[in-house]
Amino acid sequence: MISTRMSSNILASRIATDLVQKQNELARVQEQISTGRRINTPSDDPAQSAHIVKMQEAESQLSQYQRNASIAESQLSLEEAALTGTANTLLRIRELALTANSGAVDDTTRAAHNAEVKLRLDELYDMANAQDTLGNYLFSGSNTQTQPFTRDPEVRYNGSDDAQLTSIGLGRKIQTGDSGADAFMRIRNGNGTFQVEMDAANTGTGTIAQGSVLNRSEYENKPFDITFSTPGTYDIIDTSTGTTLQSGAYESGGSIEFNGITTSISGNPQTGDVFHVAPSSNQDIFTTVSNFVDMLDSSPSSEAERARMQQDIDVLIGNLDLSLDHINTVRAQVGTRLNNIDSSREENADITLQIERTRAEVEDIDIAEAITSLQTQMTSLQVLQQTYGKVESLSLFNYIG
Repeated sequence: MISTRMSSNILASRIATDLVQKQNELARVQEQISTGRRINTPSDDPAQSAHIVKMQEAESQLSQYQRNASIAESQLSLEEAALTGTANTLLRIRELALTANSGAVDDTTRAAHNAEVKLRLDELYDMANAQDTLGNYLFSGSNTQTQPFTRDPEVRYNGSDDAQLTSIGLGRKIQTGDSGADAFMRIRNGNGTFQVEMDAANTGTGTIAQGSVLNRSEYENKPFDITFSTPGTYDIIDTSTGTTLQSGAYESGGSIEFNGITTSISGNPQTGDVFHVAPSSNQDIFTTVSNFVDMLDSSPSSEAERARMQQDIDVLIGNLDLSLDHINTVRAQVGTRLNNIDSSREENADITLQIERTRAEVEDIDIAEAITSLQTQMTSLQVLQQTYGKVESLSLFNYIG
């Protein structure tokens, strides 16, 4: 017959093992209560621990997105300030151009205007070469360590044609600046479609208006000349072919329509005077203002010279208006990016909050349940301790009396 009795040594060993296990379980519950977390080490719940690690990584990435958003906001705010300053400077130059074109400006006033315009031109270069607090140029594209604009003596753009992108959210990137070429150089002149100009050899006092497009479908993107065969008649010549498109009787201020556009000439043109109409091209802000400096350097003495200056300043004002429109468009784009940063921040905060809630559900403990478990573990431990003490005291001599 096989005995099923267990020796006191084996029983004591098993109880001791159970005692250590209960002590470990008690310590684990105490740690959970002290930290407020159900999972403190991967061994507490390997599967959920892996899930928590992924959530921690996501939270870390979202924190980086928020930091990127703050940096992008700072960059764009500086760009917006530079563009606002540029617009204000252009407005002041436009005011000076209107005054210079009033017809009551003498050489002394013109020289004073010229001195101010030169200072304003320096301002434009300073704002186009603006830097952030780290010394990075705002309008150099991705070449942030390269000064974008230099004068030698004409303007030269040294930056790149691209722009930096920064991640500010899940699948969301923001452009943190604009290429100086886009912001300050690629600006259409004339009226944006075509430009007008009086020939330098004109001897009359005729001036040509900027004009506009009447019918876009009829417009051909090529140059024309309006040539006066007599003071009272003109021919419109297609300069690409040399053919005469049409002829007409001249009336000061009267509409002249051809090639889907309309313009007008005022004053008294003379025989042989020519007015050029050509497709618009890109003209940078600095060249536009530099042209104004050149105009103010002159001192017209004849009626023809005064007409030429009036024509040049009329063209200048039109170019300044297009420059202002362009700068304001870039400012609006910067404002849109700043709004996108705000919405991205809110989205990141919402996602972070949801991750924190999910993580709390997985990781945090139910305090009431944990305290109940602690009490149960303590009671079990006490029972085991008492049992172990009695087993350890057992001896054959306890039964000999």
